[in-house]
Amino acid sequence: MFKDEIQDQISLCIIDDIRSVVDGLTAIDWDDNGITLHGTAANGSEGLEILSRVKPDLIITDIRMPKMDGLTMLRQLLETNHACKVILISGYADFEYAQQAVQLGAYDFVVKPFTEEEILSVVLRAKAEILKERSEKYSHHLMESKLRESMPVLRQEYLSMLVHHRTTWAHAAERWDFLGVDLEPQGFIVMLIEIDKFREKVAELSIREVELIRFSLQNIVEETIGHDSRCVVIRAKNNRFLALMNDVASRDATLIAESCCRNIEKFTKFTVSIGVSGQVQQTHQLPDAYREAERALAYHIFSEGNAAIGIDDLPETGSQSPLSLERKDELLLALRTGNGERAIQLLCAISAQLQSLTPPPHPDYLLSLYDELAASVIRALHELAPFAEVQPLITRYKSMRGTTGMPLSSLEQQLSQLCREGAAVVGSNTLSESQKIIYRSLEFIQSRLGEEVTLTECAAHVHLSVSYYSSLFKKVTGMTITQYVNQERIRLAKTLLVEGKSVQEVSAAVGYEERRYFSEMFKRVTGMTPTEFRSDYHPDPPEEAETTKP
Repeated sequence: MFKDEIQDQISLCIIDDIRSVVDGLTAIDWDDNGITLHGTAANGSEGLEILSRVKPDLIITDIRMPKMDGLTMLRQLLETNHACKVILISGYADFEYAQQAVQLGAYDFVVKPFTEEEILSVVLRAKAEILKERSEKYSHHLMESKLRESMPVLRQEYLSMLVHHRTTWAHAAERWDFLGVDLEPQGFIVMLIEIDKFREKVAELSIREVELIRFSLQNIVEETIGHDSRCVVIRAKNNRFLALMNDVASRDATLIAESCCRNIEKFTKFTVSIGVSGQVQQTHQLPDAYREAERALAYHIFSEGNAAIGIDDLPETGSQSPLSLERKDELLLALRTGNGERAIQLLCAISAQLQSLTPPPHPDYLLSLYDELAASVIRALHELAPFAEVQPLITRYKSMRGTTGMPLSSLEQQLSQLCREGAAVVGSNTLSESQKIIYRSLEFIQSRLGEEVTLTECAAHVHLSVSYYSSLFKKVTGMTITQYVNQERIRLAKTLLVEGKSVQEVSAAVGYEERRYFSEMFKRVTGMTPTEFRSDYHPDPPEEAETTKP
C-alpha cells in the first residue's frame, strides 16, 4: 500500500457547473506534471458521489454551483475525514466566501478569470505538499512497522533488565504496558532453562538449523507453561532461556517445569535442565528470584540433566568446611612418571571422595576444587613436555570446561582424558629410565608419610641397591631421601593444621612419634612452631606450648 503511495503520481477530480471551465481544465496536460485526472462533475452532489468512489488526492471545484455549492460540499467532505487538498475557484464577488472556505480547510483559491499557468502553479504547490505528507506518513508507517518487528527484542531486553536490576513498579509500569508484557504485575516465579550438552550436539549444524532448534524449544516451553499460567519466555545467555511466569496456586511450579522437560524430550532430540525460583510478589524482587533459579540450576552438575530442581529442593548450606585434595600430589607424581592409568585411578579416588560428602558441597565450591586440580595438572604438563604437544590437549579441555551446565561425570571424563593423554606425552618426551624409577618411588613415599620410611624399603620397592638408589634419588630430585621425606611431611602437616587438627594429631599423622621432635623439624623448615602456624588460621586458645631447642 505505502510502496504505491510513495510514487510521485497524484489523482485529481474537477467539479464545476460551467462546461467551458471544465473543458479548459481537462485540456491541461496533467500527465506531464505527474497528475492523473480521475473524473469530473457538474455540481457538488455529483462531486461527492465521485469523490466517495475515487478518493482523489486533489479537487478543483467552483464555490457557486446548483444543487450543492462548493462550500457545502467541502463541509461534508471534511466530515468523511477523507484527506485531500481542495482548490476553490471563485469570482471577485465571492472573495470573502472563498476565504471562509480556506479557513474551513480548503488548500487555496483561484480568482476567475485565471490562466493555465496560474491554476497549474497552485496545483503543483498542492501536489508538493501532498507528496511531502505522503512521505511523512510512509516514514511514520515504516517506523511503526519496525517497532512492531523489534517488539520481541525490546521485550527481551526489558525483561532481562528487570531480572538483573531492582526496578520498582512505579518505574516499570510505563514500559511494561508499552511493550505488551502479558503478565500480571505481581506474583512471579522465574525459571532458568538450559539446553543439555547443546554445544556439542549442534557443532556440525548450520546457524539456520541451530536457530530453528532454539525457536522450537522456546515454543514448547511457552506452550507448556501457558497451559497453567501467563508467562513470557526469552532468550538468555549460554544456551539458556528465561521464563517469567505468574504464580499458580493450583499447581507447583516445579511440576510445570518437569512437564517442560518431558515435552521437550518427547517432541525433540534434546533435553533441558531447569532451575525454579520461589515466589516473589513485586517487580523489584525479580533479581532475587533470578538468583534462586540460577542457584537451583547449578545443582544439575550432580545429575545428567533432563530434570527440574526447585529452590526448595536444595540442601541447607551454611559456610563451607575446608576441603583438601588429599591425593593431588600423588596424581601429579603419576603424571611425572608418565603413568596415565595410575593418574586416572587417583583422579577417580579424588572424585569419589568429593561426591560422597553429605550434604553435597555447593556446586560452585565443588567446581572450584576441580578447577584447582585441573590447573595443577595443566601446570605440570607445561613443565614436563613441549608446549606444541601439550597445548592442543589443554585447549580442548578448556573448551569443553567452558561449556555451561556440564555434569560432574562429563567433567571427570574430560579431566581423565587430559591426564591420560598428557601422561603419554610426558612419557614419550622427557622421562629417562632413571627418572621413571625415582618417580615411582616418590609415589611409594607419598603413600607412607604417616609411617617410618627407610632408605632400604624405598630401594627395595624399585629393585635397586641402597647405594645406587640413594645416588640416583639425589641426582633426579636434587635432595636426599631424608630431606624429601621431611619436606613432604611438613607440607602435609601444614595442610592438616589449617584444617584445624591439633598439633598432637598432626605429629602422629605425619610419622613423628615425638611431638617435640616434630615441633623442632617444623620450626626448622617454616621458622615458626606448629602452634604458632596453626594460630594464624585458628585464633582460638593456644595449645600447650611446644618446647624446642634454641
